[in-house]
Amino acid sequence: MNTLEKIEMLINDNNIEEALGIILESEEEYRDNFGFWNLKGVICIKAREVDAAIGCFDKALDISKDNEEVLYNLAYAYELKKNYHDAKKIYQYILSISQKEEVRTEINDIIREIDDKIERNQGEIIIKNTDNKSAPHQGEDIFITRDRVVDVMLEEDTPLVSIMVLAYNNLEKYTKTCVECILKYTTDIHYELVLVDNGSNDGTYEYFKAVQHPEKKIIRITKNLGAGYGGYQGLVNMRGKYIVVIPNDVYVTYNWLNNLLECFKSDESIGMVTPVSDYVSNLQSVNLGYTGFEDMQEKAREYNVSDPKKWEERLRLITLGTVYKKSCLDMTGMPDYGFFHDFIDDDITFRVRRAGYKAVLCKDTFVCHAGKITDKGAETAVKSLNQGRKDFRNKYYGIDAWDDAGNYEPYMMQYIDTRTLGNKQNPEILGIDTACGMPVLEVKNRLRNQGIFDCRLSAFSTEAKYWLDLNTICNGEVIVDRIEYIKDHFEQNRFDYIVLGKPVNQYKDPCNLIEAMGGFLKDGGRILMKLKNTYDITTLLESAGYNIHKKDRDRYYHIPLDEIKKYIEEKGCTVEAVSAELHIAGKDIYYIIDKLKPSLPNLDSDKLLVKYYYLNISKE
Repeated sequence: MNTLEKIEMLINDNNIEEALGIILESEEEYRDNFGFWNLKGVICIKAREVDAAIGCFDKALDISKDNEEVLYNLAYAYELKKNYHDAKKIYQYILSISQKEEVRTEINDIIREIDDKIERNQGEIIIKNTDNKSAPHQGEDIFITRDRVVDVMLEEDTPLVSIMVLAYNNLEKYTKTCVECILKYTTDIHYELVLVDNGSNDGTYEYFKAVQHPEKKIIRITKNLGAGYGGYQGLVNMRGKYIVVIPNDVYVTYNWLNNLLECFKSDESIGMVTPVSDYVSNLQSVNLGYTGFEDMQEKAREYNVSDPKKWEERLRLITLGTVYKKSCLDMTGMPDYGFFHDFIDDDITFRVRRAGYKAVLCKDTFVCHAGKITDKGAETAVKSLNQGRKDFRNKYYGIDAWDDAGNYEPYMMQYIDTRTLGNKQNPEILGIDTACGMPVLEVKNRLRNQGIFDCRLSAFSTEAKYWLDLNTICNGEVIVDRIEYIKDHFEQNRFDYIVLGKPVNQYKDPCNLIEAMGGFLKDGGRILMKLKNTYDITTLLESAGYNIHKKDRDRYYHIPLDEIKKYIEEKGCTVEAVSAELHIAGKDIYYIIDKLKPSLPNLDSDKLLVKYYYLNISKE
């Protein structure tokens, strides 16, 4: 018995270790023998070293190319690796060279088995018929290009709009009316209706099944896992070019969707639009003064008249009845799972803007917010708000959604009047330290409301964290630098409006800043600024020994209003008007003031209650 016969016998007896020992001892002697490499490959298979076995069989075939036994073993090794395509190829080669009928029969049976395995393992086959489509072409800007790509990706029968209703219980209280309003008041628009039952136990699912709509989709979630889970399931199943998410406590109204889509048509860079409502924060609330549901719908019908003057660009939006462009959502992605409830609106708006899109509040469209009061409970609600606000600041590196993006400055905005602009149709606006820039946008919105649609916005900030968000709204320069260098960045006699976000006496050299702003201003232009009253009620109370917390007290320099006005006039400007924002004072504050009056006979109660003075300054 020679060495190879002994190795084969040991393999047949399953004495693999002894066979392997002889193989290792004999490798030098039999290195050019295909039978040796074939036996070594068989041992490797039994030792579950399939890759090593394939290497051995390849060496055997290098010596004897068409050896059927070696080919059979190699094909079997590929089967073990579930590489069925290569295994089948080798078996088919054996068929082409073998003259033995029994071998051919066996190989055919193996190939049929492999075909079954391939069919079982290839998974779901998805075929997209693109025969009637054309590849998209690059547009004049990135927004047009995105829209063209989305148009190609959409199916031919895709609805223009997908409307999702997310409901958790409250079937009789809200959901039925919500759905009925959509069906009644969404007219002349091809839309699909996606109804998400987010784990209700009050018959919501049965009601959804009974809803009559030609393109309806129901998503049934067996157990409520929060609004985020239900919203996600709805979003991934929506097919439209525009996406709408309707909470079940929102009732849409006559012409609502037509109006919102009309806004999208005006500017391809608009990514989201939101109607006004009632009982909502962020200056999005409108009181129609209705007395009931029917009266609400009638008043909304009168209110909902499309008017481009009422489309306001915003930094943040509360999303009640918001419509998103699909191409925008594809860029921003899903809502951030980290925000359970509060500040998810703020986050999505920030992401929309940072993707290059505009967020617009359509003040020409009203929807009813029937769920006016949260049911979480006061303590839970406050805790949720605080956590969401903290999470937002952490995500956006210190930017506060309320303080930095909700600074609308209504006292300043009352002075915006197009009559001061004469015939100018493209006014220049500069915001200085306006945080993320809402006061600058508000000037633009007020001018739009008065018929001026094109403005050039620029910004100067002493804090770099605002640079990115300022760029999302400005079509002019955005500069970050120390305030003493502001003169280096802007031309003289350039701006029609300058808005100073921080109180002027928060700066170390307010007079120098006023002089710089006056130089930037065109003749007939306006400076809007505020002055912190440093001798107010909180100062008095602290000096009297009361423990009053005054935020940023040391950052304000004492400058009387009359002194500021005098300096402004010396620089060739005029203080056209002054208004005051008062402290919110309760009975206890008035009691303390009355108590202090005898010892302070010259005490001016009215001035004590002033928090800020707002100045409207003109340059003639």
